Amino acid sequence: MKKQMVLMFISLGVFIALCPQLNAAENSRVDMTEAMKQSIVYLKTFFYGYEQIQPWKHKDLSENWACACAIGKYEVLTTAWNVKNAASIKALRHGQNEFISARIKIVDYESNLCLIELDPNAMSKPLKPLLFNEDYRKGAEVNFYWLSSGNHLYSGRGYLDRARVEQTNTSYGKRLHYVVANTSSHTGMGQVYCVGSEPIGIASWSNKNKEAGLIPAEIINKFLAEVADDNYKGFGAVGFETSKLLDPAMRSFLKMPASLKTGVLVTDIYSLGTGSDVLKKADVILGIDGNTLNSYGRFMHPKYERLYFNHLITSKGIGEKVLFELWRDGKKIQVQTEVKNFKASEMLVPYHEFDQQPEYIITGGFVLQKLTREYLSQWGDDWTGKVSPHLYHYYRDLAFKPTPERRDIAILSYVLPANINLGYQDLRQIVVKKYNGMTIRSIADILTAQKLNPDSKYDVIEFELDKPMVVIDREQLPKANMLISNNYGIRKLVNVNR
Repeated sequence: MKKQMVLMFISLGVFIALCPQLNAAENSRVDMTEAMKQSIVYLKTFFYGYEQIQPWKHKDLSENWACACAIGKYEVLTTAWNVKNAASIKALRHGQNEFISARIKIVDYESNLCLIELDPNAMSKPLKPLLFNEDYRKGAEVNFYWLSSGNHLYSGRGYLDRARVEQTNTSYGKRLHYVVANTSSHTGMGQVYCVGSEPIGIASWSNKNKEAGLIPAEIINKFLAEVADDNYKGFGAVGFETSKLLDPAMRSFLKMPASLKTGVLVTDIYSLGTGSDVLKKADVILGIDGNTLNSYGRFMHPKYERLYFNHLITSKGIGEKVLFELWRDGKKIQVQTEVKNFKASEMLVPYHEFDQQPEYIITGGFVLQKLTREYLSQWGDDWTGKVSPHLYHYYRDLAFKPTPERRDIAILSYVLPANINLGYQDLRQIVVKKYNGMTIRSIADILTAQKLNPDSKYDVIEFELDKPMVVIDREQLPKANMLISNNYGIRKLVNVNR
């Protein structure tokens, strides 16, 4: 009997000790389905994009859907991924059967966020804006919500597992994300995630392991604050590469004292982005803005624990100051610079070209294109082993290093067979070096070069790596271009942004 009493009191004590956690869990299970009906919309998007191998062709118009949430009475937020290459967008709100016309107001592919404005004249009443809460409760139960095409609001569950810095699915940049585990269904289309009644982020990806990635409230609120200024510039981008600094021999080679075990090694400097103007190869970054970096490049965040240093730059607005503490030439120094970013279009090999037609020139059947990552990716998931090694070198080693002498890479993609190009039809994936004797710094230079040497009978194209020279008969060219245009259905032989 005494043993039973002891066990009963122990059980009671455990129950009392767990009460705060049970209450917290119960509070997190607030059902916001009804409240979200006035704040979440269904987006129907129509998109096309362009063929990369035949850049004069539109892809077939396709339809997709996404979720968006109100951040104003007539403004909603979704991911940039959901609107890439959009031809048109319309929204559906709960309780209103007619679709609402919509337009993109701001899209930031680097942050993967998009602000969309709805037509107020087509709405029965204003939306109820959501306020995103930046509190981070690791392990908390989360609920997520979305509106279906049938005008039904659905919900699901998961657990807030961790915060990490990872690459967005629309850009080269690495940004802060929340990872939710054990989700009850796949998300990734902008669904709103909440802890209790507080929105904490929107879904940007999910995987087969029942995990979902969220763009967190911290990033969303900074984006909205920048947009409110009517002069949106985006956020910082890293302008250098680093590697782990674990090898004692390397630390000794860099003349670092044995007691100094922190810091990450700078292995490459871009010509774009934050730090590109003040850092040098072989610098060791010991800290950023007073945050010590370990030998893996992580720092201890007061809220999210260990994060990669990228967050210290990508969370800042353009023009803000950033302070690097370095080990350089055998001593500690500090250097300060301003936060910078850049668009994908400024890269030597752009990471993406969403919402625009690829740049190309077709002359005599020679398809000359601007080299981009999207072009290279047409060779499939393992494209790095399929494309020309020379082209891959430009992407892997030089993509972030444009110069006044080389702003982009013009390539001969392939040759459309015609009488004017007999003998050249096996040429493909080679880099244009000169056109009519003019060094080509960008694909736009080709248009200028075509006007050179007016007394010559020929256009002459030279390539890198001692590839065969191409000679085009100028007298035959007008007729050949007309035939090629008709035979291959090419309505426009040139598309170049000057």
